[in-house]
Amino acid sequence: MSAGDLRLEGLTKSFGRDVVVDGLSLHVPRGSFFALVGPSGCGKTTTLRMVAGLERPDAGRVLLGERDVTALRPHERPVNTVFQTYALFPHLSVGDNVAFGPRRRGVSRAESAELAREALALVELDGMARRRPARLSGGQQQRVALARALVNRPEVLLLDEPLGALDLRLRRQMQLELKRIQAETGLTFVHVTHDQEEAMSMADTVAVMRDGRIEQLGPPATLYDLPRTRFVATFLGQSNLAPASVVGAEGDLLVLELGGQRVRALRSRAAGQDARRSLLGVRPEKVRLVADGGKVRRRSVANVLTGARVLDVAFTGVATQYVLQVPGAGTWTVHEQNVDVETTARPGDLVSVAWDLRHTFTLPAEDGAAGPAAGSVAAATAAATAADASPDASPDAAPVRVTAP
Repeated sequence: MSAGDLRLEGLTKSFGRDVVVDGLSLHVPRGSFFALVGPSGCGKTTTLRMVAGLERPDAGRVLLGERDVTALRPHERPVNTVFQTYALFPHLSVGDNVAFGPRRRGVSRAESAELAREALALVELDGMARRRPARLSGGQQQRVALARALVNRPEVLLLDEPLGALDLRLRRQMQLELKRIQAETGLTFVHVTHDQEEAMSMADTVAVMRDGRIEQLGPPATLYDLPRTRFVATFLGQSNLAPASVVGAEGDLLVLELGGQRVRALRSRAAGQDARRSLLGVRPEKVRLVADGGKVRRRSVANVLTGARVLDVAFTGVATQYVLQVPGAGTWTVHEQNVDVETTARPGDLVSVAWDLRHTFTLPAEDGAAGPAAGSVAAATAAATAADASPDASPDAAPVRVTAP
């Protein structure tokens, strides 16, 4: 572990009988932009407060490098926090608000003013040191709060829903500013938010929390493209999920059956692949519509499900959203970009859905949806091979094969 890395070891925190953080362990490399995301009540803010020293853990440790800071008071830790409520002193000027920290540490008035000027320049508020907070916009007040946290050059900057009070335009602007500032300063940023898009657009690494534990952790693109649990698949964006049976294997592919139709998934994208039952998943923007019986033009083998009925069509600007009832797979959503659209479907139309098998992922079947007794992929393959070899095998059970023209 590098000097200055933030490490949490078995952090546990309860309020009464409610376990809010449950044995959480986490490693945040120095100089990274790390996001902790999850629904309200998952324990992310409590975790942040334990790092800041605002809450004492019932068990576990908080370490910065090799230094155990668990027992230190907030002002003794090289950590600063930016909250959703800016908590600026209304009777002080912007410059004095930012200089408050250095002055409290005994830095001279002149040096504190210079440090405040540099911090305000970093957040692009040059020339506003003499203004009062009440004369600033919400976005400007947030920048002052950020400058006040940065002026002490903490080893770790904690961001607790810092953009939640801003409107959409300002929030997106501040997202870019935070990324720029983190890159320029090289400080470790730990950002807590319930906004999935915000977390994925800003952070190098995202940890998804659920019920006080980390559900999955990794780069944003990996979590989105290859979720390992149903919760992550549905919390980070939308996912089309359907119960499927593993019926065989073809080299590095798994063969799955749902609603009497077969599709394929790469073994490398399959979680819980040793079970006969699983959840098949694909993101809505990865799927496209094909007129039922139409030819699927793909450069590689595609997964196809036929007989889907269009329930709803909604124009969203850059894309059109289709809601479909897919036989054996339930209700699916398809997002098609409004460019070079080959199929224009209306409610009631029958269509097929097609997607590149490389976009398929599978998840472990949930409790209560396991179906037949679980077996290995090898056993499922053997059973499927025997069925295909049987003269009584149904032609409908044959694999769906789509080749490029």
